[in-house]
Amino acid sequence: MRRALLLFCGCSMFACLIAMTPAGATIEKIMNQCDGKLCPFFRASIVIPEGWVEDRDSTRYFNSQFLLPKGTDFEKAAAKIYVAVKYNRKKQPISDFMPENIADWRSRAKDAKITDLDDLPRGDGKVAFVRHQFEAGSLHEQGYELQAVTTDGDNDGNEFLVTITLSANSRKAMKAAEPAYLAMLGKY
Repeated sequence: MRRALLLFCGCSMFACLIAMTPAGATIEKIMNQCDGKLCPFFRASIVIPEGWVEDRDSTRYFNSQFLLPKGTDFEKAAAKIYVAVKYNRKKQPISDFMPENIADWRSRAKDAKITDLDDLPRGDGKVAFVRHQFEAGSLHEQGYELQAVTTDGDNDGNEFLVTITLSANSRKAMKAAEPAYLAMLGKY
């Protein structure tokens, strides 16, 4: 009887541990109404960092998950984190998409400085984050960004590019928000 009780307690503890372990990152497809037709919106299974909240209005408007520091509104936030998910039909490598991102940054400011950062490994054999930093002191909004790009899938075996960006109006605001951003990347 004692052995059966110990076995039951051990199995119960194991089941609790499994229930508390976060599920693997997957992409959720949501169909939204846009311009009189249905449009897909892809959500990444992110963990919102401490002190931040999702801004649902901005998420809906930009078709990307937008996070803001608690107590700020979109227009006044010195830093924002957003998550853009793009269907990767041909399952192309991340490197195929980087020239487009870099060209976009260069088009925003003549003084743009783009720095390649070390890749950030992810656990469980997942594809690492490819990271870049953007700085353009001439821009009063979104002049400082950290970008991390990886791939993920949905339950149907489709592949997606997941871009998680910290965008800030100043270097100081970027540095202040960076711990929350890195914590978010670490849990994805």
